[in-house]
Amino acid sequence: MAYRYYRRRRNFSYGSSHVSKRTELSRQLGGIDKDIEKIFLSPSPADTIEIFNLYARAHGDSAADYARATYSKWRSGSVKMSGQTAERLIALVPPVLPVSVRFDLIKKLRTSYFRKKTIHVNSSPETWMQDVLKPIQELVAVSSSFSLPEYVVAKAKWLADGDAKAAQHLLAATEQEEAAIRLAYIEEEFRRINALVQNIDTMRKITHALTLPQGEIILLVELPPRTLMQKISDWLR
Repeated sequence: MAYRYYRRRRNFSYGSSHVSKRTELSRQLGGIDKDIEKIFLSPSPADTIEIFNLYARAHGDSAADYARATYSKWRSGSVKMSGQTAERLIALVPPVLPVSVRFDLIKKLRTSYFRKKTIHVNSSPETWMQDVLKPIQELVAVSSSFSLPEYVVAKAKWLADGDAKAAQHLLAATEQEEAAIRLAYIEEEFRRINALVQNIDTMRKITHALTLPQGEIILLVELPPRTLMQKISDWLR
């Protein structure tokens, strides 16, 4: 009895480790492992043959034979794909996919790691326009300085090839272009802020948000605290 109990515990532990590895892999790769699995389980026959041939060259004939034998069970859902198999497919499947599909995978991965910044700017009615220009430049520069973590590229080496790098540069350029389009309307934003500043005497401070693809600038324009004499003067008016 003890021996059977021990085996059940081992099997449970083994299954749990596969589940946790797959969950961790999905977290690290922004969920593109699930997209790649879906593509792998519904490709054209030619793609399937090519992927299995690549699988055999990379991991041996026995591993490829297991994948071929289990393929229909993965498709039906009766067997869940392990983290190890999913990780192998992440390296093998994308290189045989059309450029547009790879682009979408890279975009999803980039989005999962790209962290938008929020910059708070405290200013005055006299200097708010100058004070907000530098943070705008800082936000726009975030796109070009962003890169995927090295451990992600290590799991999917195709992310380091020419096409993938070109896709990442294109995504960065798209973000900067969108920022430039929004900044073309910055005069309108500044007019709104200026209109608010004109009434700052009664409100004492105003807050306004400037939103770009790379993040947000929260501008606080505030008058200095009133002195006692100013408060008396206001009261006597």
